[in-house]
Amino acid sequence: MKDLKTQVNEVIAKRGLGSCMNNTKWRELREGMVNEMPFPPPFILKTVLEETCPDEPFFQSDVSYWGDWGEDFLCYPATGANRWFVIEWVKVRPRYLERRGRLVPPRLVDASAAFEAILRKYHIPFEQQDDVYCIYGYR
Repeated sequence: MKDLKTQVNEVIAKRGLGSCMNNTKWRELREGMVNEMPFPPPFILKTVLEETCPDEPFFQSDVSYWGDWGEDFLCYPATGANRWFVIEWVKVRPRYLERRGRLVPPRLVDASAAFEAILRKYHIPFEQQDDVYCIYGYR
């Protein structure tokens, strides 16, 4: 069995992808989400080894949960090793629906301005479509 790095490099070469992020940028993004955001924004990610992202259809509208940007955010589950080189893209929705009770509709909490400020501060390239920001590891 090929090691993870070799598998990723083969897929990148086969699909003709180019790198958009590096370890420093991924670390700055994670630290910005943990230390500078009013809440950890929800996200989904796709690795270069996946055909599709199964969570993507569910991420088309606002959600009621926060993202887990903790220490394990970018660790490969099987080995615990850094997996920043595996990420094809991360889509972030820097807003969520805050539950206020059973009879009261949820309140939309939007931290898009703070999120964009972090992306600009660390010079992290991104694309925005509606309320979703896409950060490419490879493109």
